[in-house]
Amino acid sequence: MTCPSCGAQNPDDAAFCGSCGAPIVSEVPCHKCGRPNPRDLKFCRGCGVRLGEAAAAPSIRSPSIPSMLASGRYAIRRFLGEGGRKRVFLASDSRLEREVAIAVIKTEGLDEQGLARVKREAQAMARLGDHPNIVTVFDIGEEDGTTFLVCQYMSGGSVEEVIERSDAKGIGVDDAERIATQVARALDHAHTRGVVHRDVKPGNVWLTEDGTAKLGDFGLAVALDRSRLTAEGMMLGTVAYMAPEQALGRPPDARSDLYSLGAMLYEMLTGRPPFLGDEAVAIISQHISTAPVAPTWHNPDVPAP
Repeated sequence: MTCPSCGAQNPDDAAFCGSCGAPIVSEVPCHKCGRPNPRDLKFCRGCGVRLGEAAAAPSIRSPSIPSMLASGRYAIRRFLGEGGRKRVFLASDSRLEREVAIAVIKTEGLDEQGLARVKREAQAMARLGDHPNIVTVFDIGEEDGTTFLVCQYMSGGSVEEVIERSDAKGIGVDDAERIATQVARALDHAHTRGVVHRDVKPGNVWLTEDGTAKLGDFGLAVALDRSRLTAEGMMLGTVAYMAPEQALGRPPDARSDLYSLGAMLYEMLTGRPPFLGDEAVAIISQHISTAPVAPTWHNPDVPAP
């Protein structure tokens, strides 16, 4: 396996590079949407497209991550995971003596609009204040060209990871109901403050050690009383959970988030998103014009309506 930082070759099961110590991603990007996926998945968890030979390991080297950030305040301890535009690390905050999650933004190929979206994430979450079901953002900074967010560390991982570890019937009705209820409370809090998330999905819902669900990653959030930073008609979000109006490039509102939450609840109950397809456009088309199969067809334990 090739190290994304120094290019050195490592064993396939290596978690860190033996030459430079950088974390080695054990995921491959989707050839359609670019989202990293575990190598053993057949379908992309972001857009539903079938993963094949085109989803090869990234060939572009990424800059190495410093061991310290913010003039030594945050000490990077270990790699936690990677998303489409972020690498997340566990770190120690020496000033407040607590564990935090550092989301280092992948700035390779990111234009001014993309950087503005990163800053908007922190601003949107800061605007929401403290809520028991929203991941807290403590700080945002930039050091030697590295842009990073300092967030609450969620030791329970993401709901996406819980689904991946579950059987084919999802995570169970009781857990799915509890998580969906807590995310709904987070959305109600955000919507009453004029913030629409626009990318509600299992990978953006995190769990504390005791199982409390918290909505995070407001990177696509839009404040309803502000001018949009995206071009008119630009489609943002993850197609597996995308509301029809959002798929058509129309302005999203609170109802769009609730649709995405419904799609996420469907996956928690059944172990799969409501729609699958070989192409993103096929999934989008189903969101627009097709009713999903009843969850009870996939999982008879789901109560009938």
